[in-house]
Amino acid sequence: MATAQMAHDVTNRMLETALTFCAEKTFDGDSRRTQKALAEGRCEVCDYLCYSLAKQVGDYLGQMDKTVKAVYLFQPEYAETDEAVVSQTSGLNMVAWVERKSAALSALAAALDAAMLESRRKLGCSKATAACYTLNVHMVDDVDVREQRGYGAIVHSLYVRPMPVWTRTG
Repeated sequence: MATAQMAHDVTNRMLETALTFCAEKTFDGDSRRTQKALAEGRCEVCDYLCYSLAKQVGDYLGQMDKTVKAVYLFQPEYAETDEAVVSQTSGLNMVAWVERKSAALSALAAALDAAMLESRRKLGCSKATAACYTLNVHMVDDVDVREQRGYGAIVHSLYVRPMPVWTRTG
């Protein structure tokens, strides 16, 4: 229960920060116009919101687990792995490159996904589907990346063009 509440608190703060970022990028800081545009389903405005959320999620995962090397955001409609074409969904689709996969980090990502769903639904987008609110964080390790196996193929892909949103320095 405490973990779920903590995840909700974290995602609510992330959403507030993302709304501020989005307002600065789209409407000269006017948060009311930004929220109105998001409620109207203006996807180009939501893109800024999603970018800010992705950067914050990457930073949070990196802070919470020292085995995270980098986090990437990608658009799944362009992604293809050796397993098949990645399902076309909206939302935040991310790859976390880790030293070793762990159940704890996967559970943390799942808790963030559930909390993010609830937080983002409050925006009331008229065009959103359930997929718009998902947070898909796929864990890959060095072997996955080196052998370009599964989502590990996305890290160095020329076709998907993953966007690094967080990288461990030092």
